[in-house]
This record gives sequence, structure tokens and C-alpha cells, in this order.
Amino acid sequence: MSITVLLVAITGCHLRAGLDAASRANGPLHTLMTQSTVSRQDGVINLPPANGRNYSLEAGFGNRTFTFDGLLAVHDVAPTSFTPGAGYLAATVGGSVRWSMFRWKGLSPSLAAGPVRMMLLDRASAERTWGNGLRFGAGAQYKLGPIAIYGHFYREVVVFDGGAAQGTTNLDGVTIGLALQP
Repeated sequence: MSITVLLVAITGCHLRAGLDAASRANGPLHTLMTQSTVSRQDGVINLPPANGRNYSLEAGFGNRTFTFDGLLAVHDVAPTSFTPGAGYLAATVGGSVRWSMFRWKGLSPSLAAGPVRMMLLDRASAERTWGNGLRFGAGAQYKLGPIAIYGHFYREVVVFDGGAAQGTTNLDGVTIGLALQP
């Protein structure tokens, strides 16, 4: 019995990796991520990251019609995002259910939705603030053997109860990427 369950899970696994071709944020998180900060240690003004990108990684399992995915996304990442200094780093973890409506000559449109949890990390103090939300979107993919090229429009609505980004933030984006679907 357990071998059958394992085989079903393995044969229906997939992995998607992408980056946002376009994105925008509205709300307190946007204001926080785009403001300059002053270092407490040496008084140097730190400008907000320029040309930051959003990256996402999804892994899941399912059949041709429905899949269950886990998501990890980082927001507004620039070369200075992981260096010591002032500023914030935002990351989202979550899950979703994706419905692929139909397939026509390798093209497949889909809808996805699920709960998310966003972590906002203050890089200077290492203080973490958590927000809860919902991520939903629509997209399409074109499958070429086990590899697919996909595009996905999404909206993520996150609410922070406290901290530096208190309130409701909307993140919108267009993700493009590759998917491995054996």
C-alpha cells in the first residue's frame, strides 16, 4: 500500500522556477521597501535597493488537471539584499491548488489560489514580522516534453497586524519561468 502511494506521489511531482517580468506593490510594504534608511552604527544613508527582482520556486504533486503546490518567493531582491546593513527583506511561503482547465497542442491555461504567510526581515536588527494573506492568479504554459514554459499573472494580498508594515499590502506581478513535469 505505501509503495503505491509513494509511486503515485513521485510520478505526479513537478517543479516550477520563475522570475517576475513585471511587479508592483501597493500599501505599507511598498512604502517601507522604497524608503532610504540611516545606519545606526555609522550614520550612513542607505538607499533602497535599485532594480530589485522577485523570484519564485514552486514544488508539488498532482495529476493533469489538479496540482497541490508549495511556494517560496522572495521580493525586491537586489545584489545588496543579503549584505549587512539597514533595510528589509520580504519572503513569502504558502500553498496553492492549481486547476489546468484543458490542453490544446501543448498549451494549457490554469487558475491557482491558496493561503500565504509573508515574513518581513529587518536586516539591521534581525527582527521578523509575519503577515497572513492569500495569493491567486491565472496563467498558461506551453509544454515541450517534460519541460514547460509558463507565464502567470498573480495578486497577493497580505495583512500585517503590527510592525513596520502594519496594514494591508497588495502585490501584483507577471511571473515567467520554466517547469519540470516528468
